[in-house]
Amino acid sequence: MTSKSHPRFVSANATRRHPYYKVIKHTFFYILLLGLACNSYAQWADSNIVDVAAIRYQKAIGKHSLFTAQPKQQIPDADIFNLPYKQNPGNYLPHDLPGKLIERDCFLQFMLKNTDDTAITVCFIPGSFCRKVTLFKANPDNIAGTFAHMPDSLTTDERYDGVKQITVQPHETATYFCRFNFVRTNINSLIPRIIRHDYLEQWGIAQRNRDSLLDVFTYTVSGVLLFMIFYSLAVYIQSRNKEFIFYAGYTFLTCSLLFLKSYLNYSATPFNYFYEEYLDFMIMTGSVVLYQIFMRKFINSREQYPLLDKFLHFFSLLLIGASIVFSIVYFLTDKYIMLNIMENFIIKQVFFLTGMFFIIYSIKKKNTLLNYLAAGNAALIIFAVISYIIIITGWKLVENNITSIFNRALFYYEIGLVLELGFFLSGLAYKNRRDIIERVKERERLKLENERKEFDKQMAVMAAKQEERNRISADMHDELGSGVTAIRLMSEIMKSRLKGEVVPELEKISNSANELLGKMNTIIWTMKSSNDTLESLIAYIRAHAIEYFDSTPIECKVQLPALIPQAEVSGEKRRNIFLSIKEALNNAMKHSQASQIQIIISTSDKWLMIKVSDNGVGIDADKLRRFGNGLSNMRRRMESIDGSFKIESELNCVLTFEAPL
Repeated sequence: MTSKSHPRFVSANATRRHPYYKVIKHTFFYILLLGLACNSYAQWADSNIVDVAAIRYQKAIGKHSLFTAQPKQQIPDADIFNLPYKQNPGNYLPHDLPGKLIERDCFLQFMLKNTDDTAITVCFIPGSFCRKVTLFKANPDNIAGTFAHMPDSLTTDERYDGVKQITVQPHETATYFCRFNFVRTNINSLIPRIIRHDYLEQWGIAQRNRDSLLDVFTYTVSGVLLFMIFYSLAVYIQSRNKEFIFYAGYTFLTCSLLFLKSYLNYSATPFNYFYEEYLDFMIMTGSVVLYQIFMRKFINSREQYPLLDKFLHFFSLLLIGASIVFSIVYFLTDKYIMLNIMENFIIKQVFFLTGMFFIIYSIKKKNTLLNYLAAGNAALIIFAVISYIIIITGWKLVENNITSIFNRALFYYEIGLVLELGFFLSGLAYKNRRDIIERVKERERLKLENERKEFDKQMAVMAAKQEERNRISADMHDELGSGVTAIRLMSEIMKSRLKGEVVPELEKISNSANELLGKMNTIIWTMKSSNDTLESLIAYIRAHAIEYFDSTPIECKVQLPALIPQAEVSGEKRRNIFLSIKEALNNAMKHSQASQIQIIISTSDKWLMIKVSDNGVGIDADKLRRFGNGLSNMRRRMESIDGSFKIESELNCVLTFEAPL
């Protein structure tokens, strides 16, 4: 048997314990704890009462206040002073505030006193992006009995949203309670602050000037994006390229995102709260969707890069779906952690993976335009990752200057945007240059094609003409030639039968038949396409000249070039040259009284020159007027084929004919 079961032990222990021993013990313990708590609160209150008379400009009271957080809409106002307040850890800076606090109602307790002889009005602000701020006041000696709500009509300060006014009477000490909750964003902060009433405007200016350099940079980037909006619309109006409508939409949303971010700048307005909670994410998502649509149309991915087109299309649908889910969660719930996870840990990760896929795909394709766009995406991703790290971890690149622009996440995101825009403009310039070259090539190809068709058409027409000329010349030779020859022969037979009797009419018929036969032969020669050569022209002129002067007392000499080039001479040109030479020989025969006529034919690659000279009496003014019609006919014929005719000497007349080959 153990000592605990021995009867003597049990009896002795029972005689030492009173029936109400436990009740007395626990009551004494709780009284002791309450005393210690009251003593601790009294010690805290004595050391943390903020003297408003000692505040010259402003004072952060985070370490001089108590804090607690409770489920939303669960605590009535009457129970606020009974909440389990704890020592406030100090200040929660932007990006440092725990997400669970944003989903709860928050409460602050602090004490103010006025050691001055006059009432002092100060302004109180619990932090940035705090809404539904309500103040309560109580006497520290009787908190439960004096706890009361401070009306908004007395505490509202119209000069600065989100700030509450507190008037502390002379030598008054009071305990204040503040009820508020945070906007559902990751840039809010818990920094309770007391600001002198007359210093509030300067404090507001100082708050805005903290990011003055970032504001200047942001407005500059916004201006560049605004210029790109006008440029995109101008390109669309001029060229009707629909993709630039989507790019204008993308730049407009991005410009709005940056401008509103800087313009609102921590202002405690309902619109800014809505913007920070919901609108900025929707604008960013919309801009990415428009950019993806623009990208697909800009590079014609549907035809040239089907895999990339399907991926970007799927990504756009995914973003639209995520935006719908984000909107449902935002409008139908009070959740923040879920919104934060969707925005910063899911959708932004999808942004990153999509950008990396596009970069890798572009590198593999080795396309210059894709490489420009991939370089822009790479720059944007690198600086967006830096911005994201600063947002998530609160990383400070410049430790000794918290307000430095290099500690701002937005600054790095804007640098990425500027670089991405620069690479895009480079790619656009390359694409425009390539399109211009392709359009010039296409225009030249169409021009050559049209010229070829026109040439073929002309060749067909010329072939038809040549065929028709050959047919007509054959018909003239076979039909008219034989008929004229028959008339000439019959006239000669009639002359022989008359046995020397002269019949003038018969002689005229014979001569006319001879002339008609010669002219017809000339026409047949000009019409026959096989004679369309320079060699044929020179040979025909030589044969005609020798035959023409053969039965006359005039000696005719023809000097030919040593080498006759292979040049084509059309029937029209041959006819005009030959008739001009024939007219010159006819004039020399009738009027020159010459004994010698010389024809000198010379050629070059581009010109044919024929000189007809005689040793006759030349041409005087009277003869020129008398026979001017023949000379003008020669000049007209030569000019009609872009040639020339001139009289080089009136004595021993020299006529020069020049015609282009």
